[in-house]
Amino acid sequence: MNKSDINKQRLNYNIVPMSSDNDNDRQIVIEFLKKNFFQQTPLIMCTQLYKDVESVEKLQNYLFKILDNGLTFKAVSSNGDLIGVITNDIIVKDNEKRSNCSSNSEVQEGSVKFNKFMKLFQKVEQESDMFERYPNVNRVMYIKGVAVNEAFRGQGVCKALFYKSKELALENKCSMVRVDCSSYFSASAAEKLGFQCIYSLNYEEYTNEKGEVIFNALPPHKQFKVYVISKLN
Repeated sequence: MNKSDINKQRLNYNIVPMSSDNDNDRQIVIEFLKKNFFQQTPLIMCTQLYKDVESVEKLQNYLFKILDNGLTFKAVSSNGDLIGVITNDIIVKDNEKRSNCSSNSEVQEGSVKFNKFMKLFQKVEQESDMFERYPNVNRVMYIKGVAVNEAFRGQGVCKALFYKSKELALENKCSMVRVDCSSYFSASAAEKLGFQCIYSLNYEEYTNEKGEVIFNALPPHKQFKVYVISKLN
């Protein structure tokens, strides 16, 4: 069945938690994210990170370490197929500085290409100043990654996963949800769902000490953006 045939049918699916104590379920989610998130992220593609085994492993380990916190959810079709995943984490204001120190040590130990990503993440964290911008916010639900199988895109799966993160935010006493968007398409999705852009970094202006652009992302991917939403009801 091709993509057009799938789109003609009404898609039935459920949003369910990933089982953190089931190694098989965890591995299925990891393989899904590798294929539908890592292999399609513009920054990974433009740096050809996938050719550097050490960097790939470090970046995946860095992002996959949150899978066991009970905040990862799946979109599962009526016939049991995994069609979408969203990973979340909770940021607490008092713990932010401690987290930044941990990131610094990871940069020192990482490979060259991995370090490029970690330095970008640190720059975004420092310059977006989320808790400085919103001094009354103490807990934030942080969407770390969202991926939908290409064959099922445009059918509301991403929207449903985002809404689940908003539900989780309320359940965990978070007054805000944050998502970082490295691609044009994820940024567009966030805006359609009512998220507000609080920070953007132009890739062509992000250079090394020699003035060389570090991430030559192909159009239409021009910026790294940070979005938040505080109206969770």
